[in-house]
Amino acid sequence: MGNIDVLSKQFMSDNEIFADAFNFLLYGGKQKIKPEDLKPLDTNSISVEINDTKISSAFQKNRDVFKILSAKKTDKVGFLILGVENQAKIHYAMPVRTMLYDSMQYASQVDLKSKENRKNKKCSNSDEFLSGFTKEDRLIPVITLVVYFGSNEWDGPTNIKDMFINVDKSVSKYLPNYYLNLISPQLSDLELSKLKSELGVVMQFIKNSNDKNRLLKSLEKNKRLQKVSNISATLIKETTGLNLKISKEKEFIDMNKGVKELLDDTKKEGKKEGKLSAFYDMIKQGLITLDQAANSLGISTKQLLADFKECNLVL
Repeated sequence: MGNIDVLSKQFMSDNEIFADAFNFLLYGGKQKIKPEDLKPLDTNSISVEINDTKISSAFQKNRDVFKILSAKKTDKVGFLILGVENQAKIHYAMPVRTMLYDSMQYASQVDLKSKENRKNKKCSNSDEFLSGFTKEDRLIPVITLVVYFGSNEWDGPTNIKDMFINVDKSVSKYLPNYYLNLISPQLSDLELSKLKSELGVVMQFIKNSNDKNRLLKSLEKNKRLQKVSNISATLIKETTGLNLKISKEKEFIDMNKGVKELLDDTKKEGKKEGKLSAFYDMIKQGLITLDQAANSLGISTKQLLADFKECNLVL
């Protein structure tokens, strides 16, 4: 799990991958957010200048990836604070967790703006002085996106109301909701095709990882799956459990070749297990001895016993 955490953070920290994820979420895959418009933010602090005013904000350490988008020319919102939370497992309280992250960020912005206003005596009346936040002050919008790298379908809640006990409708309408922004491998192929970076490739591999023949067919149909960067290939290997052969020296990995080699190895292993099972049955039925079976297979009796044990065949 730890290795997946490190790899997914490194993977999602790439501006091209990060921009692609939010282009998918916000614009349906249209490439409006440019990688060069993103600047990394220290998860411990935020420093942004708006209209010549510097806003700094302390924040908790456990954010996975945190960036600020500056897109004055292409978006009505001049700035956005964007965060990614990577999940290898389903988190059944994720809407609360992301709501807490975003709320803490807004609270931090208010707190620091209030301190700045009081210090510079910008509060024009007692109402503004009460909070330290003036009538003209504005917050930078915060959006958190959860990227799920698991092969099991996400069956956790996708909004706060999904987590509530049964509530009367007359009460429910007064309860504010908070929605989970989620990218998962279980999205349709059409939706995943809107991810233009290698994030889409990783999602496709995870989606098909439980059926190696389907995985091979998808590789044959989709050329962009066939050659991926080393980090993407390594992330695919770690998240899917596929025993892919990845050389650290190679910048790009031939996934088509890797999966075919894996399938060949699986077939060979299957034939070996079938042969062992046949000899095991003959030994159990008293048709041949253990030594005779070992001689027929061209291995020692000790090795045959070890092979039986590996296949959960106990004499």
